[in-house]
Parts: sequence; structure tokens; C-alpha cells
Amino acid sequence: MKKYYLAERLKNRHTSAEKLMFLMPCITVCLSARLTADYFTIDAYNWWYTVLFPGMISFICGAVGNRDKKMGNRAVWTLPADMGAVWDGKMLYGIRCMGISLAVLFGAILLVSTVFEQVFKIVLRINPTVWEQILAVAVLFLTSLWQIPFCLLLHQMIGLFPMVLLHVGSIFLISVTMSLKPYFMLLPGGIAERLMCIILKILPNGLIAEPGSITFTPELMEWKGVPIGILASLVWFAVFWIVGRKQFERQVGK
Repeated sequence: MKKYYLAERLKNRHTSAEKLMFLMPCITVCLSARLTADYFTIDAYNWWYTVLFPGMISFICGAVGNRDKKMGNRAVWTLPADMGAVWDGKMLYGIRCMGISLAVLFGAILLVSTVFEQVFKIVLRINPTVWEQILAVAVLFLTSLWQIPFCLLLHQMIGLFPMVLLHVGSIFLISVTMSLKPYFMLLPGGIAERLMCIILKILPNGLIAEPGSITFTPELMEWKGVPIGILASLVWFAVFWIVGRKQFERQVGK
């Protein structure tokens, strides 16, 4: 599997995939710093995982899948290679990009919030501790893994732009309307948003998770939701990985 992952890294050097994992977190941080300085930290995270993060993953998966698909996958199926392992290599490369983007986001938010407080003396009304942010980033990573095989699978089936619209639109809709339901673990697009209520105290609509905020209920803050959500996300990740692998093998093996 390692050689297929390294092949994907080589194919995608100096491409949009390599640029997006740095550019998108920086754009998110700049927008939040410019538009909502007092609530900079929570708004940066909220805008990231509800819209910009799914959009970035969609375009990265599109870039990874498009390099072979635009040639009818001929560059892949003519090789004496295991098609399932080729899929695994694409998956691992997408996961790498996702992890790096989250690390960049965390570092940028920490840097800007420190500058705001220490240099400009801006009092951030809600500013999670460093450990809370580390936990949030780790949970976002685990609960977002399913998006990689899901987007790669959709890209193979329906193409880039329909995949981006469907993926980003469904996550935004689910996060706002269904992530606060008791059955949130059945909808992978709303799990991360639900768990951020607990960890960062942010509702999917961007409001602070406290009594009086629209859509807030005390049940949203129960920590038992964190292991349930992580486990459900990993199950969805395994399901999409297996389904996508089989679909890729059938489609490329024609």
C-alpha cells in the first residue's frame, strides 16, 4: 500500500490538492479575524467544519480522482497493479491532506488569537483553552475521515462539480437541521457539528451553546455523545472505504 500512497503524493506534487490544504485554513482564519474579531476562535472553527472544510475535502478528492479519471483510468488499469491498493493509496493521500489542513488551522488560530490578546489587547469573548482546541481538532479528524472515501466514490460516479455541490450542500443542511437530533450518529454529515457543541461550546448555527440560544438544549452538552459520535464516524468511514474500493475495482477493471 505504501508504494501506491507514495505514487499519489508524486502525482499530486505542486497541484491544487497540495495548495488547498494550506490555503483553505488560512482563508478561514483571515475571514474570521477580519469579520468577527471578538468571537474569532469559535467562528473560525465553526465556519471551517460547516462549510469550508467539506468544500476543501471535495476539491482535494476531485483533484486526486481527476488525474486518472480524465484519461478514462487507462493510466491505472494498464498497470500490473492491484486496483484495490490503488484506491487505498488515494485514500491515504486524501487523509494526509486532511490532517495537514487541520494542523495548519489549529496553528493559525492559536497564533492569531495570541496576537489579538497580547498585542492588540482584544478580549475574545469565547476562547477555548489550548487543550480544548487540541481535542476539537483530533475529534474533527476522526469524525471527518468518512468524507474522503465518500467524495472519491461520488467523484467516480457523478463527476467533480455535482459531487462538490452534493457533499457541501448535504453537510450544511444536515448540520443545521439534523445534527442536534438524538439520532445524529446515523447521519455522518452532522456528527462533527454535534460534538463541537460539547467540546467548543458552539452550536451548528454559530451561536454559543448556552441556555437562551436558539436550538440549545441541555442534552446537547452530554459528554457521552463524544465516544458515540467517534465510533459511528469510524463505522461510516469503514463502510464508505469498502464500498468505494469495490466500486473502483469494478469500474477501473472493465
